[in-house]
Amino acid sequence: MTTIFVMLISVTINAETYDLQLRSRTDDKIEYKTIKLNSEETTFMFLPVQNEMKNNIKKLLDDAKANGSKIINLRSKIKLDINDKNKIFLGTLPNDPKIRPDLKDAIVIRDLINIPDAKSYLDREKIIIDLEKQGVKTISSVDLLGGQAFRYADDNRPHIVVMISDDHYKADTWMPPLIEKFQNESGFYFTILHGEGGAIFHGIDEIDTADSLVIYFRRLALREDQLNKVKKFVDSGRGVVGLRTICHGFDPSDRKLASNHKRWKEFDNKILGSNYHGHGEDKLGSEISNNPELENTPILKDVKPSTWHSTGSVYFMNPVAENATVYQYAHSIETKDPDKQKKKKIIEKMPVTWTRIHGKTKIAFTALGHWDDVKEPQFQKVFLNLIKWSIDKNKD
Repeated sequence: MTTIFVMLISVTINAETYDLQLRSRTDDKIEYKTIKLNSEETTFMFLPVQNEMKNNIKKLLDDAKANGSKIINLRSKIKLDINDKNKIFLGTLPNDPKIRPDLKDAIVIRDLINIPDAKSYLDREKIIIDLEKQGVKTISSVDLLGGQAFRYADDNRPHIVVMISDDHYKADTWMPPLIEKFQNESGFYFTILHGEGGAIFHGIDEIDTADSLVIYFRRLALREDQLNKVKKFVDSGRGVVGLRTICHGFDPSDRKLASNHKRWKEFDNKILGSNYHGHGEDKLGSEISNNPELENTPILKDVKPSTWHSTGSVYFMNPVAENATVYQYAHSIETKDPDKQKKKKIIEKMPVTWTRIHGKTKIAFTALGHWDDVKEPQFQKVFLNLIKWSIDKNKD
């Protein structure tokens, strides 16, 4: 487990514009969208803090001032109705909602909000979520300072970083709420790096402090510096959990690559230990079954019933690595012409979920992850169990 405490970040903003990835909520959805703000047209509003967060706040405000942004200490303001166009709030958030600044037309830096009466990290995070549900948009301080988001010194929760940028199976939409549920249930600290369907990830330095990296995207060539950071993590001896399309996630096939972007076709075979070569008929889906010999292992714990139907097609993965432990299989009956039984093809025991060791790194993979899979408790339990396995130092 990694204890994280960012006292002072050395990166200087030094920019004419701020690239900010907003997080907002509409109904039951969590959305991410990158915007650009002119630094000289941006106002930072704050209420002072007197704890370990203050050094990060000071650094951010000093850099913002150097870039021509306006700084307003709300404690010295008689009125809080500031009409500036682009407003960003950080610092102490009063416990009493009646005396809080009006934040609906402002952006809140969610990791630099001090809530005095919050009794735990989850309480603080829930208050921020409530603000988002009220229409407040939030960002992470990493958009302005780089590095990692602020965490209190005694916050020693395992850090799980999730990289998603896959609208093919709607993971861009269903993954954030599920990860939020996992955070509430697991006692882990999750950071989402959302590519918004593209190959550039805000806050990529968060990987440096992660105990495990969850990845789900499809046919993207990452920018070389970001890909190298992922490769370094994969070789670090920590945990990696891949979902469905990540077996060809770093391989944009024959598409022309953008400048300074690289493919990593070998990730499928050398890292995951698979051999992806297409998939079955989408309309048929697949039948998923647990390996009966491993029903009592932590990966399959409480994954009941042991068989269920996925609307996701079978991924052809054989042969998988010799050191892979297969926990689930996919089955399907494929046919090009339902009226001609002789063309019926039975697919049996296609590996779908497994773990293996690559060097010193614990690798977990599941070809599950269709947009309907997320509704199934069996999928949710296997997914979370794979994450737990990936950070468990006591298990092979």
